[in-house]
Amino acid sequence: MLLAAFILPCYLEMFAANAPVTEPSSPKTKPPIPEVVYAVWYNVPPNSLARRRAKLAELTAAHNRLPLGTLVRVTRLSNGKSVIVRITDRGITNKRAKIDICREAAEKLGMIEEGFSRVRLEIVPEKVVTVTPDTNQGAAH
Repeated sequence: MLLAAFILPCYLEMFAANAPVTEPSSPKTKPPIPEVVYAVWYNVPPNSLARRRAKLAELTAAHNRLPLGTLVRVTRLSNGKSVIVRITDRGITNKRAKIDICREAAEKLGMIEEGFSRVRLEIVPEKVVTVTPDTNQGAAH
């Protein structure tokens, strides 16, 4: 019995030393994408910092965890419409929503009347997409 009490901890320690090291998750890590969340919309003032962070005619959005500058395809689940937005802001205060999209994006998704909607978020690699101002649809290079 005494021998087992000595061998078992040594045996467990040997396996723990060889186990892969994983980084602890932090609140700043990216959420699993694609993910289904609620979106709300807001008016972005034309001279705001969020507009200045975006490229000309880009649609913008706020997200509390995705890195600023990330391109995200937002697809409304109820009608299948989608737009590509650039994350340019933080500070979502709505407890149900995970993304706050600009009014123009909400119009394209058809969610102005409701104010919020369930959407799917997908990160879009910037080198793979071009955003045209008139349709805001991504086209692969």
